[in-house]
Amino acid sequence: MILSTPELREIVQRNVVTSSTGPVQIELISVGLHLDNQFTIYTEYPAAPFVPPKELKCENRVIGPSESFRLPPQGKVLACSEEIVNMPLDSMGFVQTKGSLARGFLLAHACDGQIDPGYQGKITLEVANLSDFYYDLKPGMAFASLFFYRLTSPVTDGYSGRYQRSFTPTGMR
Repeated sequence: MILSTPELREIVQRNVVTSSTGPVQIELISVGLHLDNQFTIYTEYPAAPFVPPKELKCENRVIGPSESFRLPPQGKVLACSEEIVNMPLDSMGFVQTKGSLARGFLLAHACDGQIDPGYQGKITLEVANLSDFYYDLKPGMAFASLFFYRLTSPVTDGYSGRYQRSFTPTGMR
């Protein structure tokens, strides 16, 4: 079952989703996610094919509140949500790009859109510009929606993987 506005309000009141920059945006059937000011770029591109996951060298960039990160056509970057999520054991989430951005071929979470029960941290967004346009990504811009799904029963052990408690965009490990 997808949660709607009354249940989303309850989730926000229980601090399942928090934001240090203002109130959490509750939408009709989702919670709005906004870009943080942190970006991660891969700086190592192996010449030979490899089997993932593989830890690659990355460069982290933090920009000021009035700055922007320029994403060129066909560009890719890891970003993260301003919001921190503490996913309950009886729920999971899915992330979807905001419609206006998707219509411009700017995608978030093109690869991994699920938030597992028990996950805690900011959500890493794999951002891909599939267009022929240059985009300026600004901290605080509405970027994606987080949909909550109630499980038929809670899981006993929540997510405890390598990306638990990430508070920066986290590259492949």
